[in-house]
Amino acid sequence: MMRRMSFVVMVALTIITELGVLSSAATADDLRQSSRVGALRLSLSTYEQIPIGTLLAHPDRYHMREIRITGTVMATQTETITNRMICGRAHERTTLTVEDDSGRIEVIDQGACGKNVGALKAPRLTMGQQIDLLVQIMISTSAGTPGPSVEATIRYIDPARD
Repeated sequence: MMRRMSFVVMVALTIITELGVLSSAATADDLRQSSRVGALRLSLSTYEQIPIGTLLAHPDRYHMREIRITGTVMATQTETITNRMICGRAHERTTLTVEDDSGRIEVIDQGACGKNVGALKAPRLTMGQQIDLLVQIMISTSAGTPGPSVEATIRYIDPARD
């Protein structure tokens, strides 16, 4: 039993050491590292960047998935939500209009009730700012609308890198 536990501890220490070496190597190259984000706790740069036009043309491909979009902030609107049934307290919700070369989409940051794990929050963004986003996509269909409605909820915001 002790021998097996020693082996497990050695394997764990090896993995931790190798992760530390990988982290040090990236830092040595002076690469800016994003925080770990999303359900898989990966770096934002590891997510495939999806053009907004592709997302809007085929929303069913991205339903209930976290995807990365990059674009320019075209508008922001922040409102106070007083309905305490949503998350148990009043909170701010910010809607951003983000545009890239292929299209334009509104994305939502639920403020204190949302899932934006990054330090940068939507109300701090300015028009014309380039951003990199991880968003969770939900599609819904409702009577009287011509097609599915796409809701993109912000999981992480980062200033876009050149």
